[in-house]
Amino acid sequence: MSHRPSRFTLGAGALVALVAAVPALADGNLVVSASPSITTGSNFTVSVDLSAMSASAVGAQLSLAYDASEVEFVGVAGGDDFPVLIYSSHDAANDRVGFATGVNAPSTGISAGNIAKVTFKALVNLCADSDAVSLTTGAFPNKIADSNGATISFTGSNSVSVSSYGAFALAGIPAGVTVPADAGFASAAVSITAPTATDSCGAAATVNFLRSDGAASLSAPYPVGSTTISWSSTDPAGQSATGSTVVVVENHQLLTMDIDLAGSISGSGSTAIRVKLSDNSIVNPVITFTAGDGAVADVQVPVSAGYTCAAAADASHTLAQSRAVSIVGTKYEAASSYSLVGGDSTGDNLIDVVDFGAYVGDFGAGKNFDSRSNFNRDNLVNNADFGFIGIGFLSSGESCGSAFAGGSPRTRVSVRELRRAGMGDLAAGDLTGDGWLDTRDIAYYLENGIPQAGLSNE
Repeated sequence: MSHRPSRFTLGAGALVALVAAVPALADGNLVVSASPSITTGSNFTVSVDLSAMSASAVGAQLSLAYDASEVEFVGVAGGDDFPVLIYSSHDAANDRVGFATGVNAPSTGISAGNIAKVTFKALVNLCADSDAVSLTTGAFPNKIADSNGATISFTGSNSVSVSSYGAFALAGIPAGVTVPADAGFASAAVSITAPTATDSCGAAATVNFLRSDGAASLSAPYPVGSTTISWSSTDPAGQSATGSTVVVVENHQLLTMDIDLAGSISGSGSTAIRVKLSDNSIVNPVITFTAGDGAVADVQVPVSAGYTCAAAADASHTLAQSRAVSIVGTKYEAASSYSLVGGDSTGDNLIDVVDFGAYVGDFGAGKNFDSRSNFNRDNLVNNADFGFIGIGFLSSGESCGSAFAGGSPRTRVSVRELRRAGMGDLAAGDLTGDGWLDTRDIAYYLENGIPQAGLSNE
């Protein structure tokens, strides 16, 4: 009895097969197939399947070839419907695997089903490799037999497509970010670029993110505090790549201020400036001065929905000046620069006889940039510093609301009052010794200077 040509197809269990077109007149098909998505170094199974046999098949003998540079033979086993492995051989020198499988006796055989499972290991990264395993001609003919031992004709086809993936990782995970809160908000807009992930076959994988604050967008503002962005991606082999980025929004905002010192300033150095804001909160940034030119500074201020004014002073040297404040970009900004006028040694925002008393007590050498009454910032408190008091005498500083609020400049105060106020050291300015610190002492100083031993203040 003659047989029409039939198709022979290779199939792999648990793997998607791309089955070649079957000739219309074929008696049966044998499919060798495998479409695994696995990690490199992992095993995969090639499934050998029958279909459309012209007679019930009870046994088969076949030979598979494999590319030993890409895969390694692990073993062969009977299939779901041909469970008996009759024999197997491995020709390692020629990269061939031969085997025979059959049904359990007694059996009428099958016309379709799985007849063998052959296991290999992926040795290298493979990308839809179609020739890693294939049906081949071995030392014995490829045959499918019926219960009478007659050969059933078939057409065989290979549809093995192996993808094995190397190590999977995210690239370009953003470094942690620490920023102040944006002016006017208890949060900050932060630009975050998501990392990328590419599998070993060059295909871009989706990268997912989860923000610990629950926000659904990377561009949504980040609240004050610490927010963790968790990144994750999974490749076709099921390998996961993860990472994280922490965004810290500090519990302060920034106020840009340009603070200078007025007058003839000799020295250079750093000193704390008292800044009082329109809500009466106070901060004390340290500003560095080169002579009288202060470095422009972004001053940290408490988080607020908005400030309208900021007054600045060097509390042991200058009167305060106030400037309107507005939001510019993500910061507050003073409307113009400050030029702080020296002469106020006591921090009461006034230049009066009390400051003259401090000047007399501070008079002398061995001073530094930050010494009280050292208005010109050299290494002495002397006549040059008195000039600041003389020029600004009876002046008052500015304020934001109640900032630096004080009384009127004083031309006369008793030594006893100074002592009751805890400022007994200022009694050194009572150069006339009459128990009063007043303009008569200033006149005495202008005529006589400061006596070497001083006079009694009782």
